[in-house]
Amino acid sequence: MTPRHRRNTLFAVALLSLLTAIPAVAQDAVTVQTVTASSNTVDVPVFIRDAAGTPLGMDRPAGSKIQSISIRVTYAPASAVQSVTFSRAGITAGLTPVSEFTPASSGAIAILTTFDESTNPIPFTLNAPAPGDQVAHLVFTLSPSAAPGSSITLTLDPSLTQLTDQAGTGATKESSGSGNLTLTNGAINIPNLTLEVLPSSRVIGVGDSTTYAVQTSANVGSNTTVTLSSSNPGIAAMPASVDIPSGSHSANFTVVGSAVGSATITASLPAGVGGANATAELTVNPATTPCTTPSAPVITGAATADTNAQYTITWPAVTGATGYAVDESTDANFATVTSKDVTTTSASFTHAAANRYYYRVRARNQSTGCNTASISSNTVSVLVSVPPVAQTRILPVVGSVPGSFGANFKTSVQLYNAKSSAISGKFVFHVQAVSGSSGDPSLAYTIQPGKSLSYADLLPAMGIASGLGSADIVADAGSSFPVTLVRVFNDAGAAGTTGLALEPMAPSEALQNGDTGVLIAPADTRFRLNIGVRTLEQGVAFDLTVRNKNGVVVKTTSKSFGATFFRQIGSTEMLDGYVLVGGETITIQLTSGSAFIYGATTDNITQDPSVQFAKKVE
Repeated sequence: MTPRHRRNTLFAVALLSLLTAIPAVAQDAVTVQTVTASSNTVDVPVFIRDAAGTPLGMDRPAGSKIQSISIRVTYAPASAVQSVTFSRAGITAGLTPVSEFTPASSGAIAILTTFDESTNPIPFTLNAPAPGDQVAHLVFTLSPSAAPGSSITLTLDPSLTQLTDQAGTGATKESSGSGNLTLTNGAINIPNLTLEVLPSSRVIGVGDSTTYAVQTSANVGSNTTVTLSSSNPGIAAMPASVDIPSGSHSANFTVVGSAVGSATITASLPAGVGGANATAELTVNPATTPCTTPSAPVITGAATADTNAQYTITWPAVTGATGYAVDESTDANFATVTSKDVTTTSASFTHAAANRYYYRVRARNQSTGCNTASISSNTVSVLVSVPPVAQTRILPVVGSVPGSFGANFKTSVQLYNAKSSAISGKFVFHVQAVSGSSGDPSLAYTIQPGKSLSYADLLPAMGIASGLGSADIVADAGSSFPVTLVRVFNDAGAAGTTGLALEPMAPSEALQNGDTGVLIAPADTRFRLNIGVRTLEQGVAFDLTVRNKNGVVVKTTSKSFGATFFRQIGSTEMLDGYVLVGGETITIQLTSGSAFIYGATTDNITQDPSVQFAKKVE
């Protein structure tokens, strides 16, 4: 070796030693999993692996944790996907984001979510085995055109897939471009179709015919020809092929028993959809008294039903049938089936769980010496859902009644429909001192979108000349409540009105058993105080404690009222004879039931009313 060659060799060795001493850059990882579709709905998990030594992670100080995730996935071919959603899962499922967006476009969808590090830290496992912790999932609904045996690629967009801290600090941002984030793409593999011939065997007599069905594991995307053959055409004669229509997964064909013996029937799918094969057996016996095979029933059923409500699947009687087998499934392809036998032409079902349920029926001939069944009927489905519930808001006090010192109190109501569809419901009036019932007076309303409705005095509008009580606003099932303005006022004629606005209240806003509320009496005797009680369905019982301005207990008593009951009386009567002198407090301790309890204060000169509701003391 020459001196020059020796120098070059030593230089190369030194350079190689230097390069191998440079440590590899640590990288976090985002992974979209590769999955195999088992139905037209496919769940694809998405993972993040937090590796030590990266700019962000569990090994970094506060403020440098992975708290903001941006992941964009493109899928192709887009025509194979009918719809897709991108949502949090795994370690982020129970967290509350500061902000979250899932923008989508043709062939792509993204999730951008940020969490507050102090209240919702993402609990990554440092250096977890690949692929790391699940943080989200994609749920695809495949199109009918998604070809069996094909794949849908799921590619992470390197320009929009990145990890940052909560503040989005650029200096610690991780992306594939910066070399500290590796991206692993995924795919949805759509398996080739499998094939069955149903039933797997039949026994018929010479000269008889029977029906078989070819059935694929999923609906075909286009008309598909299934090739048919017989191992012995002289025994089992059949057509050369049968077509499964687009969007279906089965087709029927007829086989004729031409001679005594056995034959194997073979069905084959085209190579373009996987070329699956399936077989069934046919045994042909000497002609005997025929066991007829009933034809398939044609079934019907309601499109929808409520949870816990019975519904019925029906069909006309089938000639030659001695009974029927009814299949129920939550899968359109009846992957899992619950069956029951009936001798009637209907079957009833009840479900507590909301879901879509699918039904098919086979007619059976089990007369003496026979055991034949038709192919399955058409399929019907029933969507079972939780029925909408009518909602109620309560106006604890309404009236159209003369008051003390020449007062004349009325209740006006204005309603507005802010929704884009019509709303409807009714007012129900419960008169004072009588428990409410289903026969109480009511007034129905219907309001079109954007329109309003008003009643100058509610009780006369309901056909009640005068009275004092409470009212319920009941929205029809599935209907929204109107925006409501209620005013209780003293009508002084030419002298005008004085009054107050009254908010409709939800039953949950009432005082409940164990709650404590307080009313404050007027500061002096220029005002009078009435105390009102509106109970709910359980009625109410409560203790009253009156204290003077100095906190000294001056009166105690207890009261109880029945269900859906209203009573407004003077404070002296409510307090069993105690006369307020001004500035007292009235503490209310509920011992059972629930109720709205309020104080109605009225100026003895102007008749100007005001109201205070006893709210729960926290």
